[in-house]
Amino acid sequence: MPLCEPQMTPDPSSDSSIRLPAGVPRLHSFYLYLTSGCNLACRHCWVKPRFINGRPDPQDCIDPERLFAAVTEAKALGLTHAKLTGGEPLFHPRFRDIALGLSALGIEMNMETNGVLLTPELASFLKKETKINFVSVSLDDDAPESHDAFRGVKGAFDATLRGLDALRDAGFRNTQVIMSVHRGNAGKIESVVRLAETHGAESVKFNPVTDSGRGAQMTERGETLGIPELLDLEKFVYGPLKEKTAVKRLILNIPPAIRSFPILMETGGCTGDCGVTGILGILGTGEIAMCGIGQTVPSLVYGKLGDSITDIWLKHPKLQALRREMGDARHYPGICGDCLMAVSCRTGCVANNYTEGEGMVRPGKQCQEAADQGLFPAHRRRSWKKNGA
Repeated sequence: MPLCEPQMTPDPSSDSSIRLPAGVPRLHSFYLYLTSGCNLACRHCWVKPRFINGRPDPQDCIDPERLFAAVTEAKALGLTHAKLTGGEPLFHPRFRDIALGLSALGIEMNMETNGVLLTPELASFLKKETKINFVSVSLDDDAPESHDAFRGVKGAFDATLRGLDALRDAGFRNTQVIMSVHRGNAGKIESVVRLAETHGAESVKFNPVTDSGRGAQMTERGETLGIPELLDLEKFVYGPLKEKTAVKRLILNIPPAIRSFPILMETGGCTGDCGVTGILGILGTGEIAMCGIGQTVPSLVYGKLGDSITDIWLKHPKLQALRREMGDARHYPGICGDCLMAVSCRTGCVANNYTEGEGMVRPGKQCQEAADQGLFPAHRRRSWKKNGA
């Protein structure tokens, strides 16, 4: 699972109960890393699961009562949404209590899961009794042996497909399959889309494996895709593959600046911006952080459940610095400062940026590689426009 999945960027004009100071956006969403453990041991993930006598351990788990108190306070700052992730969110021993409690507080939710623990009864509970309205399920291959090897647990493939079927049969019509793409499975993209179609998914998203977590080791071994391969993949996904499938949406997660213009228009100018200036992450430990990166980067932890959410949101120096740094795209470093799309992209995933180079507002690896290899489109540069080319 990546550090995060892009969400809708919060609308800064939306009302909130507290009059926010100038320069402070509304707090749109909590990213809830419900557990720090997982029932799988994926080769690319930033989570480090623990197994005891061969059985997975949930490890640290968010305390529901402390969470509900934080949500109640944060609603005055504009909170309307939560993303349930992890680790594996369904692995939390009080998952149902959390889903019901957040629903009772009026919080809309989406969830990222590996799907292994989804049963028909649980899927029905999610659909009928909670405000979880969108579920993403990880599926990386068309063959049990390959998928299970990547996910680290035998039987994961079959269980994931049963989970997808359970969501479909419970009435979810917008389920998304997420495929973590690397050199070992890039040739399986079409067959994974076929599987997603067969098992009721509405969309498939392709996330190239990045340098976050154990993905860094895959990069060192030459297993991740380079820019030329990603550009070829883009042509295939939005060309021949799109014409062959009944899946409504195919999404390749690459920076908008390096997309071809027709595909950029087709995807609605999607930037991949997660809306980081409108979220707070809450870790299984109860720590409040920028996002899940707080589990491995203590300097990006802002406090803990029980602390004042209002004080953190309004006054924490790390948040204030992030807002300042992201505020003016003309002053972004490197290729980002020369990019016409930086005002919407805002350097992409700042958590990945930090893990790749000790700085949040900085060029993402893919854009920098494209610039270094002469593959960054010249007409997306400020300097190109300024020179009247």
